[in-house]
Amino acid sequence: MKGTHFSACRLALLALITAQYAFGLAHPPIEKRALPVLMGSAATFGAIAASSLSSSGATAITVDCGTCPGTSITGFPPGTASGAKSAGGTIACNAEADCLTAYNNAAGLTPTTALGVSDLGGLTLPPGIYSFPTSWATLSTTLTLNGTADPNGQFIFQITTTYSTSSGSQVLLINGAQACNLYFKIGSSATIISASALQGNYLAYTSITVGEGSSNQGTLCALNGAISLIDNALTAQTSCST
Repeated sequence: MKGTHFSACRLALLALITAQYAFGLAHPPIEKRALPVLMGSAATFGAIAASSLSSSGATAITVDCGTCPGTSITGFPPGTASGAKSAGGTIACNAEADCLTAYNNAAGLTPTTALGVSDLGGLTLPPGIYSFPTSWATLSTTLTLNGTADPNGQFIFQITTTYSTSSGSQVLLINGAQACNLYFKIGSSATIISASALQGNYLAYTSITVGEGSSNQGTLCALNGAISLIDNALTAQTSCST
């Protein structure tokens, strides 16, 4: 009887450990992260999307672009892509994976500053990890980022749901701030309205729509959806460490 009871206890303990392990895999705990956040191989991409990448008009991408696991890239030509164009290829899949790593790292950071507003327009900010009073954020005018002469200073904006810009809005980098050190972690989708002049890495959990005539120096990442472009200019970011 004792042996039977012992075996039953061992089986019950094994079942409990197995269940806890499976639960941990399905729902990994949020880990606290430390700077820097890095883009890895995605740093050479102007746009990388999970499902599809489409363009209308004379979009010009002077760096790599691609999709993974999707394979739909349309609009080139009349758009131009002077770097690699990978539809579901290895380099695109590696870039998408590195975007996900950057997204998770940015999401796991503890905020250093809780902004009192959800509109970044008109603000001048030093390096830091920023949260918002609402789940969404916008850029109505000009956001000025002051690098404070620190070439390694990072700017991380943790946005729970959507991010949008207004027509003619811009991101201005001063005192050594670099586009490669700027991250917008966007919990759903980003909508960039026409004639926005942006900088940095935009890590959207779902999709990114970019309006006519807008530009970005950095990487647009859509982790689970599409990127839609129209007459846009996407250029390489400066050479931070990857």
